[in-house]
Amino acid sequence: MVITSTLRAASRLSPRMIGYHLKRAARNRFVKYFPAVYSGYIDRIAARVPPLQRAGDSVTELEMLRQVAVFYHDEYHEHIDDAMRGCFTFFGQSVDFGGPDKIDWHHELEAEKDLHLWRMKLGHMGFSCAMLISGDDKHHAALGKMIQSYGTRARFDRSGCFSSYWFPYSVSHRILSLLSGYLIARESRFLPPAFCQQIEAFLCWNVGFVLANIEHELKNNHVERNLAALCLYYNHAESISPELARHLDREVAGVIRACILEDGLLAERSAMYQGLSVMALQVFSATSFLSPGTRSLAEERLGKAERAWAVMTHPDGGIALFNDSWFGEVPEAREVIDMPALAPVEMLPAAGYARLSDGNVFALMDAGPIGPSWNPGHGHADFLSLEVDLWKHRFIVDPGTFQYSTGRRRAFERAAQSHNGPTCDELVPVEYHGCFRVGRMVAAQFVPNAQGGGRAVSGELRLAQGLVQRKVHLLGSGAGLSICDHWSEGLSDGVVRLLIPEQWKLLGVDGEEARFRCICSPGETRDAVIQVGHGWIESCEPGQWACHYLQSLAAHNIVLRPRENAKSGAQLSWRIETR
Repeated sequence: MVITSTLRAASRLSPRMIGYHLKRAARNRFVKYFPAVYSGYIDRIAARVPPLQRAGDSVTELEMLRQVAVFYHDEYHEHIDDAMRGCFTFFGQSVDFGGPDKIDWHHELEAEKDLHLWRMKLGHMGFSCAMLISGDDKHHAALGKMIQSYGTRARFDRSGCFSSYWFPYSVSHRILSLLSGYLIARESRFLPPAFCQQIEAFLCWNVGFVLANIEHELKNNHVERNLAALCLYYNHAESISPELARHLDREVAGVIRACILEDGLLAERSAMYQGLSVMALQVFSATSFLSPGTRSLAEERLGKAERAWAVMTHPDGGIALFNDSWFGEVPEAREVIDMPALAPVEMLPAAGYARLSDGNVFALMDAGPIGPSWNPGHGHADFLSLEVDLWKHRFIVDPGTFQYSTGRRRAFERAAQSHNGPTCDELVPVEYHGCFRVGRMVAAQFVPNAQGGGRAVSGELRLAQGLVQRKVHLLGSGAGLSICDHWSEGLSDGVVRLLIPEQWKLLGVDGEEARFRCICSPGETRDAVIQVGHGWIESCEPGQWACHYLQSLAAHNIVLRPRENAKSGAQLSWRIETR
């Protein structure tokens, strides 16, 4: 099973991706035995990285830097005093290292296993942006100690370094955070020359590392982040060689065309990573050495990407949780972009998402592929699933992403049975292995509505065993939603599982109706009912979901079953009604 899944995943890789996978494996093996030699190799590349410009940045350049800085500064500015003392909190997990020069960049949380995202987040050094912009001399001195200790403590000879603090993705975030914070701070205050030299030397070394390790083997948002970091640096450097400028121009244009869909959503179909794509496109569109054609392409996709981000944003300001997503990793869209006016039904046809809204009723539906064929690792089997809000409070939720580490929770959150799309008890439409590997793949799609008057969307998922379909219809005047699910012959044990956050108190449940109440504001309660027509409510049990990484929330797990027909398969009709 594992071998078959691996072969299927490998068969979808381009020759270039395979070559870079082999290059990465060779690097990891070589550095294990010769870390000093590899460090010297990066030294030589970094020595050729030009220094930053001495002149002040223009108003336009400072605005672009602020667009980048908002992705780091706003997350950390309230915690810079803790960071100054060597204490860090990521994903609700705090670690106090006892000083800025005592940080263990290889620290592992007990909650994480084979993928240490907390350690990777530490390596991003996102806090450096806030320490530079909002901090004082004490914060700057502490940051200097961190940078100095990084050279001795963040070592190449430690197993796992290339998947955390020397992960090119992490290094790219480090460049974006440190560089944007440094250039903004340099324009607004005096920074000691020795401190400036220390930061700029550190940046040169990190840029050299990314130049040697662009993640073409993973493509997607990884290469996007690598290129954004390089473009931001060289746009503020004293010079860039014509050869490197041409190379980055080709790579930027290529990653935009491959990874930003025609409707503006990134190919990985994650609302969380969408925010980072917007940031990268902002950088590309403002990078002076890129060709006019590439900058024009970036500007065109940026406009679409901002709108797509708005489509994937709930009325509460938070993002959709389809695929790998959680709150807090990026700012809310309304903090970064001007939110556009949206119609009652908005479609992202290339990505396969639909947004429906009517008064106090809001829904998002997923009827697209699991992700890009070459690397769908962030995808979940949430085919035809819904996220529903009532009165700006989440009512039907996605199980979310609790963690990336391999294990039962990761497998559960990616499986079809954990989502609310029409599925079957034993149906496995997608093969998963490990944290991110995907073997067999399928894709849902939207289909034209025969009826609905522009207030309904329909999707289907074609499988070897049969066809599943879902139609969602706005009832009008904020009254709720009507949903019809259908399973064709050949599919047995049809099921729909709904997760309702514990915030909604269960008032009662029987075979046809489940009633809930939510305290929407002090002194104001709202009621909602899930009413089943063709089918029944089988059970209501405790469940769980996650909207923040490594933090689990309680939920009601409602199981719905369809009525079967010997000639036409099975059908389930149900409604969400506001009261």
